[in-house]
Amino acid sequence: SIRGVRQLTGLKIRYCDLGGSSRGARSFIQEELIEWATRNPDVQVETVIKRNKHPVLIGEYVWGSSKVINVENEGIESVFNVAQRLRNSSGRKMTRLKEPVKSNVPSIQGVWAPHVPLQTLTFEMEHQIY
Repeated sequence: SIRGVRQLTGLKIRYCDLGGSSRGARSFIQEELIEWATRNPDVQVETVIKRNKHPVLIGEYVWGSSKVINVENEGIESVFNVAQRLRNSSGRKMTRLKEPVKSNVPSIQGVWAPHVPLQTLTFEMEHQIY
């Protein structure tokens, strides 16, 4: 999600109604899909039967992009996890940073350390009139 707004607008499940590689996708549709769709009302869910094709989950995003993930021979839990991953992702392509991010300006606040006891510190304030 970006700024708390989920980017997935549509989830399309393409599967075969007879093929063995679609067993997990069919089980997900029969057992989990209605509950998943009610928990995610902002996602339009569509199922498509394509004979003699391996099952895929297609995520359609706000930006107009889509992600296709193959769930061939996967179990119901794996198909559920793929649907959750599509829901939680932004839909943008991953970009690899070649170098670590460095700043030329040091932080005004200093380096953060988790062991600093902020509750025991006392702060004094000075007022200066210019």
